[in-house]
Amino acid sequence: MPVTPCMCGPGASNTFGVFRAGTEVTKKVGKPKRSTRSTEGNEQQDPRRFMKLTWLIPTAWLAIAATAVAQVRPEFTKDAPGTKDPPRLKRIEGSIILRSVVRKFDSYQMPLERIVYDENTKQFNPWKRLTVEGTHTILFYREPKDASTLECIRTYQGELKEQGFEALYEGWSGGAPLGANNSLDNGFGRLAQQVYQTETDYDLQQYTLKNAEDFRYIALKKPGENGAGDVYVTVFCGGVTEVWTKPAMGLDLGTVVARVDVLETKALQNRMVQVKAADMERQIAVSGRVALYGIYFDFNQAVLKPESDGTLQEVQKLMASDPGLKLLVVGHTDNVGTFEFNRDLSSRRAGAVVDALSKRFAVSAQRLFPFGCSFASPAAPNGSEEGRAKNRRVELVRWN
Repeated sequence: MPVTPCMCGPGASNTFGVFRAGTEVTKKVGKPKRSTRSTEGNEQQDPRRFMKLTWLIPTAWLAIAATAVAQVRPEFTKDAPGTKDPPRLKRIEGSIILRSVVRKFDSYQMPLERIVYDENTKQFNPWKRLTVEGTHTILFYREPKDASTLECIRTYQGELKEQGFEALYEGWSGGAPLGANNSLDNGFGRLAQQVYQTETDYDLQQYTLKNAEDFRYIALKKPGENGAGDVYVTVFCGGVTEVWTKPAMGLDLGTVVARVDVLETKALQNRMVQVKAADMERQIAVSGRVALYGIYFDFNQAVLKPESDGTLQEVQKLMASDPGLKLLVVGHTDNVGTFEFNRDLSSRRAGAVVDALSKRFAVSAQRLFPFGCSFASPAAPNGSEEGRAKNRRVELVRWN
C-alpha cells in the first residue's frame, strides 16, 4: 500500500494520505469550502468537516505504526526448532509450540483442590496434591488468536477422554482471580507459583500465566494397561495480560498460552532389573537382606500394581527352595512427607506384600512378618531424585 507523506514544513504540500480498511483516501486541505446549503440566507462553514479530518489523520498514522510494530518475527510463526507434539496429544489447529522440554526422569505435582494463601498466618493452607514420577514433557503452546481458555481446555479434554483419560481435577479463575468464583486459588497467581515453582526461569511461565485473569486448569489420568505405567496430562491456560504482551512473539492482549505437561510413570520401571530367586538367596547369605525394586505401588498408595507379580513369583521360589526360611518384609520410603505418614505407608505396603504372597503365591504367612520403617534407613541420600528412587524399596531380611 503506498503511503502519502505528511509534509509539515514551510512550503509543504497540503495533501494527507488517510487509510481506512486498506483504501487510500486523499484529502485536499486548503481554504475551507462553504456549505452548499445556507441558513437564514447566509452560507456557513461546516466545522464537522475539519473535526473529521483532524481525527482521521492521527488515527491513520497510528494504525500504520501499530501494524509495523505488531509484525510477528518469522521464528515465531512456526514451531520452535526441535519441538513436536507428544505421541498421544493433538494440538488445537492454528497453534504453535513456543518451547518444549523433555526430562527423562522427573517428579511432578498436581493440585487436586483449590490453593489458598492465608493472610492471617502468612502461609499456604495444606492442599491436596498428587506427585508422580517418570518421563516428563513440558510444552508451551500459543493458541490461535480467536481461541478462548474454555475452548483450549475442552479441546484437550475431549481428545484425551477418547483415549481413556479421566479428569482428576478442574478449575477456573472465574475471570476475576480475587473473586468468589475462582475455584483454583485465591488470587495473585498462587496456583502457578505453587505448582510450577521450578519453571519460573521462562518468561511465559513467570509473567503471562501468573498474571492472567482468565485462566483454567485440568489434570487427567490414564491408568496403565498390560504392564504399562499410568500417564498423566495437565493443561494450564491463560490469556496474556497488558503487563506482558509481546507482539513480536505473537503474544497480543488476550492471546491464550497453554502449558501442557505429560508425565509417563513407566520410565524408571523399564530400567529396573528383576532380582531372581537365586540372586536373592546369595545376597541374603552374604548380607542378611536383599533389596527389591520390582514391587510397584501408585504414589502414596499401598495397593500392589500388577507388574509386581514377576518379583513376587521369584520370592515364592526363594521360599520354596528353603522351607525353613523366615523373612521380615520391610517397607522403605523416601523423605517426601512426614515421618509418621511414611511409617504408616511403608507398613501398609509391607502388609500388602505379605498378603499377596500368602494368598496368591501359597507362602505361609507364619514365615513372613511385615514392618514399615518410613525413611529411617535410606539406601542413598534423599537430596536427588535418583537417591529417592533408591530409597523407595521393599527389603527381605532374614530373621531366623
